[in-house]
Amino acid sequence: MLAPSLSHRGPSEPLARLPLLPTWPRWARWALLAALWTLPGLAALSYYYLNLVVTAQPAAWTYALVSTLPWWYTWALLTPGIIALARRFPITRTTWWWTLLGVHLPAMLVLLGVHAAVSLLLFRTTGIHDTMTAALLEVHFTSRMHVNALAYFTVLAVYHAYDYARLYQHRERQAAHLELQLAQARLRALKMQLNPHFLFNTLHSVAALIRKEENATAIKMLGRLGEFLRLAIENQGAQEIPLAQEVDFLTRYLEIEKVRFQDRLTVVTEIDGGVRDCYVPNLLLQPLVENAIHHGIAPKPEAGRLEIRAWSAGDRLVLLVRDDGAGLPAASAPRWGVGLSNTAQRLEQLYGNDQSLELRTAEGGGLEVQIMLPLRAVPVTTPLPEDEA
Repeated sequence: MLAPSLSHRGPSEPLARLPLLPTWPRWARWALLAALWTLPGLAALSYYYLNLVVTAQPAAWTYALVSTLPWWYTWALLTPGIIALARRFPITRTTWWWTLLGVHLPAMLVLLGVHAAVSLLLFRTTGIHDTMTAALLEVHFTSRMHVNALAYFTVLAVYHAYDYARLYQHRERQAAHLELQLAQARLRALKMQLNPHFLFNTLHSVAALIRKEENATAIKMLGRLGEFLRLAIENQGAQEIPLAQEVDFLTRYLEIEKVRFQDRLTVVTEIDGGVRDCYVPNLLLQPLVENAIHHGIAPKPEAGRLEIRAWSAGDRLVLLVRDDGAGLPAASAPRWGVGLSNTAQRLEQLYGNDQSLELRTAEGGGLEVQIMLPLRAVPVTTPLPEDEA
């Protein structure tokens, strides 16, 4: 029988697939396209008129209208296809050469052929041409070929400029959201740390040591409490810190909990030396360990065991927090608590699809939370300056 589990992974919808102008109705998008392509059409019509004035030639208005505005409106109809192709094959730093030569150049030639066929049909419909032949199609394909090529790549350039601007704004919003998530995590940690029960139990343990005249141990515990609170309120504006620093903070918390639980709490910490300098989200492990102690070990009448492990698996960093409590209910999956939900959201914001968080019943009983992250020797995000933190 498989153990019940809950898992959370990042979003599967990349930014490049988000709709263009998502709040605009379809008719407004087409109206915008028509308006934009009207500008070069009017410019071409104005040039034709000025040429007539300078050369004093008789005006052929049918030819002028058919060869200007419809010419550019055809590109308005072709624009969605160019954008769809650009979204499917984006020009990136590593693939731009192949994308331009292997995708967009052939696509441009195909669309130039479509444009030439539409132009020939308009000329035949309006009586400018008496017939429709391959020779006339070639004339329409080659005439203004440079202008048509410029039109195609202008659409391509405008789309990519808009897409990069949208990506930049998305990353700005993502960074702001990450800062808010980190601030909320710190506030929740401080709320737990300053919880009257937590402080009362800690101070009660210190008082018990003093009554037993174990003053050295009491002073040591007060020092650890001070270090724990100091580390908790320090704010350097970093979204990520080395794993060794995260474990150091966690050790301060566990030393205080060990005094409260005494022999009822056994902690096993195994951190591979090769991953101690890898970066992880700040305040990642503390809420997971807190949940394990208070929901897995505290309800047990007998002693409990808590395991904290970290190792590398290929290009992944694996973090595991395991207790020997009751585990997940067998009948139905429980809801994610605030701590787990916040942790999952922060991982999603930082690493997108490149992460996972799984909550499951451990072998032999108990609950374990496993997190897999990219194995990074540098942070994903840039720390805030100290005066802005």
